Amino acid sequence: MDLCSRSWRWVVPEAGGKQASPPHLSRVNGWSRPLHSFQVVAWATFLILAVANFGIFIPFLPHNWKYVAYGVTGGLFFLHFLVHLITVSIDPAEANVRLKNYSEPMPTFDQSKHTHVIQNQYCHLCELTLSEKAKHCSACNKCISGFDHHCKWLNNCVGSRNYWYFFCSVASALAGVVCLTAILLYIFIQFFINPAELRTHPYYKKISNKNTWLLFLPLFPVKTKIPVVLGIGVLVLLLDVISLLLLGHLLIFHLYLMAKKLSTFDYMTQRRHQKTPARALSEKKELSFPIGSPQKADDPSSSALGEKHKEPQPPPRYPSLCSTTIMYSENSLLLKMRDMEENLSSSAERVKPKELLLPDLHSRQACSTTTVSENSWLK
Repeated sequence: MDLCSRSWRWVVPEAGGKQASPPHLSRVNGWSRPLHSFQVVAWATFLILAVANFGIFIPFLPHNWKYVAYGVTGGLFFLHFLVHLITVSIDPAEANVRLKNYSEPMPTFDQSKHTHVIQNQYCHLCELTLSEKAKHCSACNKCISGFDHHCKWLNNCVGSRNYWYFFCSVASALAGVVCLTAILLYIFIQFFINPAELRTHPYYKKISNKNTWLLFLPLFPVKTKIPVVLGIGVLVLLLDVISLLLLGHLLIFHLYLMAKKLSTFDYMTQRRHQKTPARALSEKKELSFPIGSPQKADDPSSSALGEKHKEPQPPPRYPSLCSTTIMYSENSLLLKMRDMEENLSSSAERVKPKELLLPDLHSRQACSTTTVSENSWLK
């Protein structure tokens, strides 16, 4: 889950990476230092929404709805504040771990001696025998009873000792944000439809200017203009929407875990085991290749071996049209040469035999060579 970090029961060294050493002292609860930045953001958000709700927006409501809003939202905000304090303040460690002195430094886990922090329900860091569902949290540096997850917003682990307080904290926070969002939407609608419905407080009888609005009624009335009121309303509404998304996602997720009878740690472990076979299968496909090794093109031995094993292709059964045409052209050339010899022998001028027969011999050799090659194909 994105909202809460998780700590695995076992510690496996990562390939090529160095794990950060855990703190030497164990943390008692969410108030132990160092405080997490998410914890500061959570408290700041709670204060902003509480001041905006009770000091600015509820006084704009009509007289009858004003006290209802004070009662409902006030009860939800107080409930959330109470269970949030309990969740942060509880020490979620195992019973035998809580008996130890937290001021004593914890030993550093030696991966060369032990593969996992907890083996056979014995923690090598806490040096105690644990229950079945206990896990050693690396952030708190102690074993948590019925470990669910380590929540950064609480700066504390959530286990069997404080899980239901944590669930009530999330549910009450979501209900309070829903009420505040409904109040804001009503104010925005009335502001554009009938602004007089938002100015029913007796202090507005002394103000004649309709562009002047009062904040922090009835204790500390502060005069302001319309853009300031709208700007504060838009910012608080945006903060409400973000809180609704985060808290709604968290509450639905834990309702799902309750239906499945799982903890957050169990859910994360199942997802990790489901991803591991698929990842291994994909890596196996990427690493698979043909067994036969390719031959090098410039290797003379391989090329000679290939030529040696090449079988000669059988000659075609019938000569091609091209070979027949060449044979006919050579025969016509021989006939022409014979005619030229007869004409030259009958002429009056004597011609040396070498001058006449030299081209004739070369032509006959070429013609005979072509004819022989063509006849070999015919066979």
